[in-house]
Parts: sequence; C-alpha cells; structure tokens
Amino acid sequence: RLTPFYSVADVMKKLQEYVEELNGNIEKLETRGPVSKYVLPDENLTGRISISFDEAMSGVACNLQSRGFKVLCKATEEVVGHVKPYSITGSLPLIRELQDEGFDVQTAGYGLMATYHAKNEYCLLSDMCQGYSVFTGIISMLE
Repeated sequence: RLTPFYSVADVMKKLQEYVEELNGNIEKLETRGPVSKYVLPDENLTGRISISFDEAMSGVACNLQSRGFKVLCKATEEVVGHVKPYSITGSLPLIRELQDEGFDVQTAGYGLMATYHAKNEYCLLSDMCQGYSVFTGIISMLE
C-alpha cells in the first residue's frame, strides 16, 4: 500500500530493478568481515536477493477543487452543521482505479471515528441517517 502520489506499478518495477542491480554486483556488497561473504567460490555458491509482492493497493488523494468535493462539503454543512475535511492514510479497493479512469472520487464518513476498525466496531443509526441525508442532499444538488 502506497501513499497516493506514487504508482504501485512504477514502485514495484523500480524495486525489481534495485534487486537485479544488487544481484548483478553481489560480490561488491559490504560484508561484516572476512568470513561474512555473499560469494563462496570454493563451494560454487553465490548469494541471491529476491523480492515478491502480494496484492497491491494504491492510495488516493481526493481532488479538493472538484465539483464533487464542493457539493459534498455543501451537503455536509447543511446536514451536520460544519465541514472538517481531513486526510487519513489507508486504501480502498478500486478507488484509485476509478479516479484514474476520470471519475470524481470522494470518500466521506459520518460516524464515530474512535470505533473505526476497533474491537467490537459499531455505528449509530443516527450517524447512518445523517450520512444518508448528506447523500440525498448531494443527489438533489447534482440533479
């Protein structure tokens, strides 16, 4: 998982290039003394570095100048009474891909941040209703 300002594919490619460069010059790496080596010619052994990647997720930075953001803020202010945009790290599947395809992607939450991903995570029906009211406000503004 990366911050939104880096391409996962580019980072993975660059890391693979570093690994290949290290493997191509493994005998030049610093060691911890004469018995610490990456190449053992008498045994015909050469150390090798490898890297593997699990499922990759890209971060996303919402466009704070977009129509979607402005409408989201206005609807939130009308329902909640105030707007307090903030940044948080994390990843949501497909969000970056949607943004890369040209969609105006925004993320929002209307609940108890202290319970998010906590043991016994829960939400309040009143917060869900508030979020729904914001959602309907957005729809009415965009009609």
